[in-house]
Amino acid sequence: MNLPNARGFSKRLINVALLSYLSDNARDNFATKCRWLEFSPNESIIERGMKDSNVYFIITGTVHVLNYSKTGRAFTYAALKEGDMFGELAAIDGLPRSAWVCSITHCQMATAPASEFLKLLPHNPEMTLALLRRMSSTIRLLDERLTNHTLLGAEQRACAELLRMAKPDKEEPGGYVIFPMITHANFANLVGVSRETVSRIFQKLREDSLIVHNKRGLCIPDREQLERRTFMWRN
Repeated sequence: MNLPNARGFSKRLINVALLSYLSDNARDNFATKCRWLEFSPNESIIERGMKDSNVYFIITGTVHVLNYSKTGRAFTYAALKEGDMFGELAAIDGLPRSAWVCSITHCQMATAPASEFLKLLPHNPEMTLALLRRMSSTIRLLDERLTNHTLLGAEQRACAELLRMAKPDKEEPGGYVIFPMITHANFANLVGVSRETVSRIFQKLREDSLIVHNKRGLCIPDREQLERRTFMWRN
């Protein structure tokens, strides 16, 4: 739904990585071109095949980008959070949406017409280069996932995804943490297995002390041990 009073959100566009390259004046002007929206958990934001070309900027919350097979099985491409954006492909090439985007948590976001987004690029070369790097990173990630699905078993793919999601733990030197951790169902979509399989894998990883759940999120005490578990097929 549209947010009736979004003045406070416009200043938070600076937390969107791509828009941080804009000057304050350019970012404030761009904010006036945006609509400000709110979504409840599990709402569809974009549907595959839609012909709109708006670009979305996540202010708060988490979404996932996914598609469905002919049998109705969901495959998640990515989980995006505060500071991320989506929808730029349709803005650039003008083609229908290539995937679904659904909210995982309660979300607040800004959305701008493709025309307003594209106006920014010629005048902001650093932003344009950052966009190219982002798209290159997405291609590399999809290529890595394709390789993993071809070569790795279910547990190894799960371990690889945990390593990809983990960030250094500020409260535990040498450790890594995932926060917020997505649901087992969404994680299952990422690695191409069932939710029940994810539950079994996580239980096994907990028993082997490779992951720990606590108030900080899902913690990885020893990254090297989890890496060895992921790539043990190479030995």
